[in-house]
Amino acid sequence: MASFPYLAFRYREGLKERLGYYEKLKESPLWVHAVSVGEVQAAFPMVKAIQGGGNHEVLLSTITSTGRCMARKLLGDSVRLVYYPWDVPWIVKRTLDRVNPKAYVTVETELWPNLLYELKKRGIPAFLANARFSERSFRKARRHREFWCSLLDCFEKIMARSEEDMTRFLEIGVSSEKVVVTGDCKIDALLARRSMVDVEGLRRSLNPEGKRVLLAGSTHEGEDSVVLEAFSRLKDKVRDVRLILAPRHPHRAQKLWEEAKKVGRAVLLSKKEPDWEIMVVDQVGVLFDLYGIADAAFIGGSLVPKGGQNILEPASWGVPIQHGPFMDDFSKVSRELIKLGCAKVVKTAAELYYEWEAVLNEGAAGEIRCPQGKSYVEGLGGAALRNWEIINKSMQG
Repeated sequence: MASFPYLAFRYREGLKERLGYYEKLKESPLWVHAVSVGEVQAAFPMVKAIQGGGNHEVLLSTITSTGRCMARKLLGDSVRLVYYPWDVPWIVKRTLDRVNPKAYVTVETELWPNLLYELKKRGIPAFLANARFSERSFRKARRHREFWCSLLDCFEKIMARSEEDMTRFLEIGVSSEKVVVTGDCKIDALLARRSMVDVEGLRRSLNPEGKRVLLAGSTHEGEDSVVLEAFSRLKDKVRDVRLILAPRHPHRAQKLWEEAKKVGRAVLLSKKEPDWEIMVVDQVGVLFDLYGIADAAFIGGSLVPKGGQNILEPASWGVPIQHGPFMDDFSKVSRELIKLGCAKVVKTAAELYYEWEAVLNEGAAGEIRCPQGKSYVEGLGGAALRNWEIINKSMQG
């Protein structure tokens, strides 16, 4: 673990909570942990299910400030938000003395050994929700099977996103009695968030001229140049087309804006200047909404070996999708969407250009071109409620 002076500097916000100085609560809450933005989005519908299923106070912890902002946006004041404590024995003990949760639920694969072992020692049930094991993480875990078995045995139940994820937990050595497939909570989050988006308001704000909009979402270094080259070729042939470029890490936005200005009139989303050709997203938590006004969407993290970003987000809007060959984290979903004709694999700027041109030639701006993709995502819902039913039953039993 990094030195305390470094940690105190790096995480000055919420330092008291990170050291375990939580305010004592009158009642024992259900503690839900979601490390950052993606995990908070996955936890959101499950928290709503918990709140709708009884009189339970929810304590929601995050590690990042962006995760905390997303939690506030989605859940408002309905939960108590805190920063997660550092996983040091004396800090963990202090935290649990003050919180004394009814149960602890962590989302995806956010596992902290000292906390999990202390929960088990105190007889506080722990649950792993929306549990996943990427191929890369699985390969690493197999090399340290004994440690992972010991750690995962701390959970009362492991609620896996898919059969593939469940198989990987079982291969590590987790008891079959502990693992159950419940589906992906992020689907429920997408569907709930989709109903909250003012699409027409976004169009009026960002694209009142009704031009065609292409979106490159969650791009990594090495992908932006490919996207910009494809768009540069396209705008020379197709009139009234725009590109929204959303880097995976917003701190890269300023640099990308400088690069984008070499291709066309580029602006930052935060400025919302008119007459733009390329808009670089420099804000957190807006990408999903922006997919709602896109005519086609390239998925980042897929031309470089990063496992691919969330392909379900544009699919839930019925948007045609393009992605590279590296979609390990969403391999099954991407295969299904390819079969449905909603996704295409591209490897070069030329291939992305041809796919974008084909999409724009198929119909008018704003049309839902892949309703089968939209229906596919809607059919995957229900995981959040299934997770809560399992947690509630275990607590009562």
